[in-house]
Amino acid sequence: MGGDYPEGPLAEQHTDWPAGLFELAKSEGRVSGHWVNSNDFFFYRGGAESLQKFLAVYGKVRDTPLKVVLHAGAVPLTGPLGKPKTIPFDWQLNVVRRGWGVPLDPRRPKEDPGYVATIHIWLSDKLPLDRLKIPKHIDVSSAGDIEEFIERHKSRK
Repeated sequence: MGGDYPEGPLAEQHTDWPAGLFELAKSEGRVSGHWVNSNDFFFYRGGAESLQKFLAVYGKVRDTPLKVVLHAGAVPLTGPLGKPKTIPFDWQLNVVRRGWGVPLDPRRPKEDPGYVATIHIWLSDKLPLDRLKIPKHIDVSSAGDIEEFIERHKSRK
């Protein structure tokens, strides 16, 4: 099962999400969003200042691992499920229920598995690496785009 979130304000839902996460999903700059099973995906467009505000709010969300994944390359596209991807975006918020693509945490009660919220950021002229200010307690990793390119380069004959 899956569907698209409508344009405009989001209806109040997801009462089981960690406090502050739904407010983050409703942030200014949201250009698209959809859900598949118990997983939600939101897409945003904006510059460095908008992203900094988004990251500051994200950094205050509790009861979920906080992770930012940095991507290199062209600005990605999204669109309604099953339709052409024509909507550009700069960053993405994924909210995944544990047990639906993210392993369960054995320390959590079975009836409340919790969620994992991850932000993916595509570096660009609008979002240069040297302008990112990510709260220190948030885990940051590379999506591996550059590392994969270097490996391909080294392995060619």
